[in-house]
Amino acid sequence: MRALVLEDDFSTSYAIVSELERLEFIVDQCFDGECALNAIYAKEHDIYILDINVPNLDGYEVLKYIISKHPNAATIMISTHVEIEFLKKAFTVGCNDYLKKPFEMEELLLRIKNIVRLNNTQGNKEILNLSQGYTYSLTASELFYHGLPIELTKIESLLLRILVQNIGNIVSSERIKNYVWDNEEISPVTIRYWIYRLIKKFKSGMIVNARGEGYRLRKLDTSEDI
Repeated sequence: MRALVLEDDFSTSYAIVSELERLEFIVDQCFDGECALNAIYAKEHDIYILDINVPNLDGYEVLKYIISKHPNAATIMISTHVEIEFLKKAFTVGCNDYLKKPFEMEELLLRIKNIVRLNNTQGNKEILNLSQGYTYSLTASELFYHGLPIELTKIESLLLRILVQNIGNIVSSERIKNYVWDNEEISPVTIRYWIYRLIKKFKSGMIVNARGEGYRLRKLDTSEDI
């Protein structure tokens, strides 16, 4: 999973980033609002953690931009402010949760897990049935076959996540490049290589190539089972 952390206090920022990276998140770390806007413009994230009082653009303005670009984004505001007007404004703008500093890292992680679970588009289920014995954990980004975990590389994990998030729909190669490789200049051959590696972990026909458009993870439908 990808996360963006906007926090101008170095010790707090690094504590959050370190914990997320320990859980194998890929994290963009920003200390001011302008950096956050650039990162949001450049790539998609699964979770946004935003401090309110940061240099340049404050967390509210960054949140407004996130909502305009990704209306269903998972967002947590964090702040030392305990006054109700700050909390009210954050929720009015559109955040999913508000966490008052200081906080225990375990509480932040529990809130992240809850938001990811509630914000997914697959019927608010933590475990998604992909059919033919395959299931996928939305909060842990893990793939299982009849309950047994299937090992995924970091690239395979990111690739599968964006397909799962858009299950039944075509995901363009450009969007895949944006999410998996941070818009790095890679060749179509590289994308096809990693798609092929991921396809090999599934039964035939579950991931399909929409020639010239992108790739699609087939939507759960018993009539489509091979």
